[in-house]
Amino acid sequence: MKRIIYFIMLVLLLLNLRIFSQKSEDEIYSLSQSISFGWSNPISLTRSILDPVQQEKIGFLIDYQLYNNDKNFYRAHVKFSPSYSKPTFTLNNFLISFHKGKQIIQKDNFKFGHGLGPYFKCNIYRNQQSSGTQVFWSSDYFGFGAEYFIFLDYKIKENLYFNFLLNINFGLHQYYDATIVNGINSQEYWGIKTANQQLISLSLKKQL
Repeated sequence: MKRIIYFIMLVLLLLNLRIFSQKSEDEIYSLSQSISFGWSNPISLTRSILDPVQQEKIGFLIDYQLYNNDKNFYRAHVKFSPSYSKPTFTLNNFLISFHKGKQIIQKDNFKFGHGLGPYFKCNIYRNQQSSGTQVFWSSDYFGFGAEYFIFLDYKIKENLYFNFLLNINFGLHQYYDATIVNGINSQEYWGIKTANQQLISLSLKKQL
């Protein structure tokens, strides 16, 4: 878990250094920001309601964007599906991505654009602390690769938007075969695949 946090901090630091190294003081002061909170998996959650076999949990997203002009921006995106089954707290489909994006169209109350960047995903687990035991964090189902996204913003009122996101991921992922021995997946594999458990996301975006 510590490695994941250190990786996130390093990427954010390098991203900020790159941005600021390219800007004069006057341009830095003109940077604008936005932050979004929302629902990361409306399609898969709806499907799980209709299909009792599928046990998808509701997902959340946090999205931060830093604009260096009216059309170009940098984006940090986090999404996950939390659940708790005693004694384990789980963040399923935890995914963090960093992008360079561009606004293509702005007309009336609509904004449309796209972007591309790297992502990292996994499932994160934390067991509940009990007497005489130590709390451990663990993770599995790792994956990393490239993520392409398309966004559509609809202006609700000044500095507040309804945000629609379409994410397409492609990369190298860890997975297991279907054979289970003593409750444990017997064989680990790595392969090229997509990570679209959270293909479409809906959120509210606040311009800061």
